[in-house]
Amino acid sequence: MKVVVFTKQTFDTEAKITLDNQGKINREGVSLIMNPYDEFAVEEALRI
Repeated sequence: MKVVVFTKQTFDTEAKITLDNQGKINREGVSLIMNPYDEFAVEEALRI
């Protein structure tokens, strides 16, 4: 059986996100993590 899990990177939920002058997210100094819900999906896929 083959199982596929799609994952996405998101901003760290503990990080303070700021906006620049144009209203866009300032990405400097902000780390990206795997979406927590996707992490649960990967764990469940490994259990199957």
